[in-house]
Amino acid sequence: MFLIDFGAGILISLLAGLGVGGGGLLVVYLTMAKDIPQIQAQGINLLFFVVAGASSLIVHIKKRKLEFNIILVMIIFGALGAVAGSLIASSADGELVKKIFGGFLLVSGLIELFSKSEKSENEQKNGKSVDFPEEI
Repeated sequence: MFLIDFGAGILISLLAGLGVGGGGLLVVYLTMAKDIPQIQAQGINLLFFVVAGASSLIVHIKKRKLEFNIILVMIIFGALGAVAGSLIASSADGELVKKIFGGFLLVSGLIELFSKSEKSENEQKNGKSVDFPEEI
């Protein structure tokens, strides 16, 4: 069982690194395959995100790619949102939280699906393609 969990963790981490939305996939895996309650799965997902974000932060600090004034605003509002969300989730029914989370994943997936097709159509019309920076 450890190898399956380890493989799922590696796959989800890879997808998260590619920008696919690994956090949402991690919550789905934990709740469906491991039968972990939704609130606990979201807590594990937050821990996953903190570790990934911390490693990314170190790289960006070394490359001097951060604007600290913007980061401070994001930290303040992010912390306020996290506290508010935590209070709401802790007082809500677990099934309701699952349905809201599922709806959020569905809507965000649909938005991502259709926004990418619009971008590629615009690129084809304009003859432009996305250039990735040489250094990430």
